[in-house]
Amino acid sequence: MFSLIELISTSSIGLGLFLLGMNFLTEGFNNFISHRLKNIILNLKVYPIVGVLIGAIATAILQSSSGITVILVGLVHANVLTLHQATPILMGANIGTTMTSQLLAFNVDQYAFIPFILGMLIILTTKNKKLKYFGNICLGLSLIFIGINLLTNGLSPLKDLLAFQKLLGEFGKNPLLGILLGFSTISILQSSSTGVVILQTLGSSGSISIDSAVAIILGMNVGTCVTAIISSLSLNKAAKQTALIHFLFNVLGVLLIFPFIGLLCRFCIQLSPLNVSRQIANAHTIFNIFNTLVLLPFIGPLVTLSQKIIRNPSSYKKTF
Repeated sequence: MFSLIELISTSSIGLGLFLLGMNFLTEGFNNFISHRLKNIILNLKVYPIVGVLIGAIATAILQSSSGITVILVGLVHANVLTLHQATPILMGANIGTTMTSQLLAFNVDQYAFIPFILGMLIILTTKNKKLKYFGNICLGLSLIFIGINLLTNGLSPLKDLLAFQKLLGEFGKNPLLGILLGFSTISILQSSSTGVVILQTLGSSGSISIDSAVAIILGMNVGTCVTAIISSLSLNKAAKQTALIHFLFNVLGVLLIFPFIGLLCRFCIQLSPLNVSRQIANAHTIFNIFNTLVLLPFIGPLVTLSQKIIRNPSSYKKTF
């Protein structure tokens, strides 16, 4: 019988180190190259595929789809970008946020000490700001892997807890429950990357099946929209429409893939039959790529629909 105190303490320390690492990584990238990324976005022409690539790359680097979405809402509010320009970037941001889970599925935590030592040496020995930001990136990357290792060890006893097995089994049998759990969890955490990483650690320890994980991931994608919606409440009509497009895009994606959840799970198992963490990462990536490919030709209708739903600030309050 495992110790509940040990489980909570180890898991909490692991999650704390992971979040601290994400903070170091995000801040390092933000200060290291965010200015260039913002200039690229500001000079973006109306080419949807380019917008998707920019959104994916920017989010993969900055590791925050919510952050990119909030930036886009602000740029539309300031009339720097149009809804047609912002929409494909929003779609790409959903793809970019899956890169964290893909990276962590490589299981390279045994080498985490290398970027940790490098990052600490750079931070402690240099006065150059750019180099210090690079040191933050290295330190953040190592803390992420150390945190994941601790989180995996901390959560692994859950696989032997009968009540927990039954709970997750219900999510596998009823995907709607999983979607609801994913939505509510990420609405609070506001980080789909963190949510998917927790699922990967549970999967690696045998505590959760791919079927349950995929259902929860679908809900997480919708839950990430909450940040943009909240950030747009005090902004103009165009900004609110941007947040609504993000919400519609994710909801439509869930509705489109929902009948094929079983097929998606089987496909991901075939891609990586011996690596549950990779299966979960692949499901996250494939869903967002599928969603983007299907809905990219419908940018115009999405923009039109958002403009019809939100015609003034009062109509926005009724919508949400």
